[in-house]
Amino acid sequence: MNYQAFIWDFDGTLFDSYPHIAAALEAALDAAGTPYTHEEAMAALVVHFQKARERYGMSDAQYEDFTARQRNPALRPLIEPFPGTADVLRAICEAGGRNFLYTHRGASSGAYLRAWGLAKYFAGSVDATMHFPSKPAPDAVQYILSNYGIRAEDAVMIGDREIDVLAGINAGTAGCLFVSHPVARGTAAQHTAADMCSLARALGVELPPPPDALCAQIRAEAAEAARALCAAARLRAGDLVAVGCSSSEMAGEKIGSDSSPILAEAALEGLASVFAPAGIGIAAQCCEHLNRALVVERAFAAGYERVNAMPMPKAGGGFAYAAFKRFSDPVLVRHVRADAGLDIGGTLIGMHLKEVAVPLRLPVRTVGAAPLAAARVRAPFVGGERALYDADLL
Repeated sequence: MNYQAFIWDFDGTLFDSYPHIAAALEAALDAAGTPYTHEEAMAALVVHFQKARERYGMSDAQYEDFTARQRNPALRPLIEPFPGTADVLRAICEAGGRNFLYTHRGASSGAYLRAWGLAKYFAGSVDATMHFPSKPAPDAVQYILSNYGIRAEDAVMIGDREIDVLAGINAGTAGCLFVSHPVARGTAAQHTAADMCSLARALGVELPPPPDALCAQIRAEAAEAARALCAAARLRAGDLVAVGCSSSEMAGEKIGSDSSPILAEAALEGLASVFAPAGIGIAAQCCEHLNRALVVERAFAAGYERVNAMPMPKAGGGFAYAAFKRFSDPVLVRHVRADAGLDIGGTLIGMHLKEVAVPLRLPVRTVGAAPLAAARVRAPFVGGERALYDADLL
């Protein structure tokens, strides 16, 4: 690697948060009746929130409306890491380097890192609660260098704004401008990058190959499992399938140990490619940290008790997060009584099936490296030896 210490900005660098922030700003401007274009709103935000406030002459009340909206994690688009972020952070640590966070955000930055399982890759951080002068002042970067025994020439400050880059350069480090959104600008940075792969190349970080082949395999196996379940369980439009899925197990790891949103999305895409056209709903089960609540489309939530939580990869699981992100109108419910079930990786979905559950042995035995179990349900038999039964309900 070209450096030993990597100091990261949060918004627009580690996490793709500007679409979320822009949606909050535009909603606040709509409420105030202020005209705008998306392009000019984004350009102002990339400079600074106060720049956006000045650009639109927002009153104190209007600005508070904006900041309150952007603090809501469920506002869409959702805030999530840029593709490849985890791979770059992990590769730096495995090569002996250290990652640090320097953000003007408060505690929410740490909450997002924990929710995505990224906090373990950081050796230290500076956020708004530490009250350093704002970027491009070098004070916070100098604190990191001094507190962690880092030579300035061994460090690089990475951010999407020129004030991020200058905070590092003013402290004697190198600068890397991460151009995450197409806003025209000049830079004093020694390095520029438009995505995590090009950033890794620019900074000498060696990445593992992308899991494209495994994603394609998982997508195909999930679709095949969905088709087999539809046939074996005689599913019809309006039916609901409870799905538990461990992305860790699909990758060959222990359940809960290494959640992979990419693999989870591949599994969901495969299932949805079969279930959605048939009008069959998916109830995506969360992990035990959310008490195995389920993400369903609102259209399938009638009669079920809603609960309030936002699934995240490390607090709900990658598959539940993928469903929350993909579904057009997702809600979280405590329990369902599903018409069939798929369990990818031993997640235990039986509590969400109607009585009477009947195990199925599908031709697909695994999805990725995860074992697959399936079940249908049948109506309970009533009566005794004199009773006759409807063969279509067996």
